[in-house]
Amino acid sequence: MGFNILDVVNAATRAEVGENKDYREINLDYRDIVVTEHNKYSMDELQEIATGIEMDGLQQPLVLGRVNGEYWLVSGHRRLGGIKILVAEGKEEFETVPCRYKDMTEIEFRIALLIGNTFNRKMSDYDLMTQAADWKEVLTQARKEGLLVLEAGERIRDYVAAVMGESVPKIRTLNTIDQNATPEVKEQFQKGNMGITAAMEASRADEGTQKEIAKASEDKGGMGAEEIKAMAEEKKHRKTKEEETREANVSDTDTTKEEKENARKLHAVKMIEKYYTWLNEEETGILERMLEDLKRRKREYAIEEE
Repeated sequence: MGFNILDVVNAATRAEVGENKDYREINLDYRDIVVTEHNKYSMDELQEIATGIEMDGLQQPLVLGRVNGEYWLVSGHRRLGGIKILVAEGKEEFETVPCRYKDMTEIEFRIALLIGNTFNRKMSDYDLMTQAADWKEVLTQARKEGLLVLEAGERIRDYVAAVMGESVPKIRTLNTIDQNATPEVKEQFQKGNMGITAAMEASRADEGTQKEIAKASEDKGGMGAEEIKAMAEEKKHRKTKEEETREANVSDTDTTKEEKENARKLHAVKMIEKYYTWLNEEETGILERMLEDLKRRKREYAIEEE
């Protein structure tokens, strides 16, 4: 295997406590430390952190990755936020920050950053969903670059589950929600108005139904999976009935004779599709011959295939 995720985890953890010899000590102006867009977690209690740093100093150096000559922040985002508050208050003695750094590729930096967030934060299921998506993206790229080699039968999802300490089925569920849920449903998931099972159920619905579910969840202050399932089924049933009625009752005033006839044909075909399991062998044979005859006529009239 070209990549051992546990080695990277251990290396990042040891760097935080100063035990990793691959990391070197350096003092930097805080303005030279790059905070990337990849840190998506909360930055609360900065004033309290700033007060603590002012009273007792910076107890742990910031951990950095030097990527393409720049110092990117791996660990210590809230500490850096506290330092910025102190400098803004005129306390210039905090402008120079003790750090530990190591040369990294961008993908190695992404992995180290994710490790810091994985093991140092208490996360909701929504946070886990976001992080699972990030891990999937990063490890997929690591595989492309040859840093991660999958053994026979292994999948990226297996590594994501292992590093996050979650089961493979849960990671699969989180991935499904992330890929299929609308922004409105994800917002309710983030707020806690939907649990993971409810969000999964909502993500199975079409976009319009998901928006209705999200609004109902917001109005009620939360919805469970069974309630969401029932709402989606009712909406699907209502939509089907409306379509059948519309097709069966085409108005003479707003359609031509040809359009009306085509609508009648389409309705008949859809009804056959609905009841196809009741077809006997003879009827199935008739339909198959009809289909071949339709194809023949289409060829004879030189109508191009769509």
